Amino acid sequence: MFKYFICFFLLVIVQLNSCKSIAQSNLQDSNVIGMELILNENYSGFEQEEYILIKNKKELNAFYGRINRTRKPGLTPPSIDFTTEMILVWCGDTSASNYASLELSEKEDFLQVQKLNSKKASNLVVSPFSIYKLPLSSKKLKIQK
Repeated sequence: MFKYFICFFLLVIVQLNSCKSIAQSNLQDSNVIGMELILNENYSGFEQEEYILIKNKKELNAFYGRINRTRKPGLTPPSIDFTTEMILVWCGDTSASNYASLELSEKEDFLQVQKLNSKKASNLVVSPFSIYKLPLSSKKLKIQK
């Protein structure tokens, strides 16, 4: 009898925990698109802040060619399926010493990028950059600072 009670009690606990995870995922904002941070680095070679949307392998290789000019060995471009994904790159200016944290939301006719709080990188003069992977979209990109 005690064994059945323990089994029943464990089953109830597992069931309650699984229900909580489903409820939390349903509470997410449906307009926020999932972005995955691929890389944060300290030197991009860009002197002014830029946002770059990369939609093909040629543009990705050109970007990595530019940031690898002074790196030996250079960074390896990530493997991306450009039929379903695209890359968003944030490059900070030379006075920036923090990584940017970006949030992307989908509006009716554009994608809106909002720069959130930055993470402290160092006190050195650098031009940091961050690379994000996101689902492919044909909508225009709008930057909100």
